[in-house]
Amino acid sequence: MPWLGESAPRSGSNPLGDLPSYLTWDGLHREVQRRHGKPIHIEPAPAGLGRDVTGLWLETDGGSWIFHAAGESELLRRHVILHEYGHILLMHSGCELTLGNAFSHIGDSRRIKTLLGRSPVWTTQEIAAEDAATRLAALLTRRTDPLLEAF
Repeated sequence: MPWLGESAPRSGSNPLGDLPSYLTWDGLHREVQRRHGKPIHIEPAPAGLGRDVTGLWLETDGGSWIFHAAGESELLRRHVILHEYGHILLMHSGCELTLGNAFSHIGDSRRIKTLLGRSPVWTTQEIAAEDAATRLAALLTRRTDPLLEAF
């Protein structure tokens, strides 16, 4: 399926097209980590992140963190994570920043490589990540026919 403008992956291929047709939640996490080439940690967002931020992807040289709004429903939490997976799989880039107080528990003044937060502004990257989240959710909800699994 076609991707939107700038949101197309750098390699020109569809990064979701070659995912297995059936995935578990843990299997998807492992596959995104493998493609990303570094560990991905998922945690509730630190206090003081802001009410409008429901999700955030923060990348350093050593790993990535996906933060989701604390106290939200499991459905929203999973959607936020899928949205951030979309950014990772689509190889979106953010802006270079140094750590602020909200992320001090990650480490002292480590350099952030990528920082993307969910926003009410619908940029091309946000639309593509939202589309990816929907596609990933569809893969997670596919079920194999138990009769066919026997063969």
